[in-house]
Amino acid sequence: MPTLRVVPLDRIRPHEQVDPLRVDRLAGRIGQEGSQLNPVVCTQGSDGDFVLLDGATRTAALNSLGLQFVVAQVVEPDAVILETWHHVVREADPREVTESISSRDDLRMAGDEGAPRVWIPDGGRTSVYGEGISPNATLSSLVASYIGRWKVNRVAEAEPEAVVWRFPDWAALVEFPSLTVEDVAKAALGDDLLPAGITRFIVPNRALRLSFDLSGLRAPGSADEKQAQLDLLMEERARQGRIRRYEEPVVILDD
Repeated sequence: MPTLRVVPLDRIRPHEQVDPLRVDRLAGRIGQEGSQLNPVVCTQGSDGDFVLLDGATRTAALNSLGLQFVVAQVVEPDAVILETWHHVVREADPREVTESISSRDDLRMAGDEGAPRVWIPDGGRTSVYGEGISPNATLSSLVASYIGRWKVNRVAEAEPEAVVWRFPDWAALVEFPSLTVEDVAKAALGDDLLPAGITRFIVPNRALRLSFDLSGLRAPGSADEKQAQLDLLMEERARQGRIRRYEEPVVILDD
């Protein structure tokens, strides 16, 4: 069974920024549904705080609804696999995208020495460098140059051939460097956040469809009292045979 804990929101340290529009949309949905559908995923640091691995938008949405607690799946750092999302910028002129990136005072585009770099449909590819800023800030500035201006999709592999097939209207493929769980922890604990939407955690035995009632999180009481409610809920579902573990990959059609 996954380890599920009721955690104070002020003890959770995000490693990435969030898109305010996505937060608002999700907060509206959670408010209508009246429950936290899926746990966020965290690892616990040596100081007792929790590093948020997955669920930054969910955490921010719950916080905006005035909740002080959240249900988290707590995992060991060596139990997860960290991969990278890359961004496909769509419905734009490729030249406008590259101009938007190069016009930022803290970024420079030059040569091709690996990620972060930008691919465009004519076959060109150019690396992106930060000017006097940290690597994380470089990535954040890069994402800020196009997010919210054009349509953006995530892809698991930085391969223009695959992008052409999936997104015929692509204007740029933004390739990000590989990261480690240690990089994520440093970003969270050092407040040098990564941009939204580039970390992709694969979590064995990920807990889904918890649907824990928000009233239980809002009710007066300590984290231990709310934990007792959560434990009771899990025991009841186990007795009813409602908990199922899938060995094979699963495709969720309405997340």
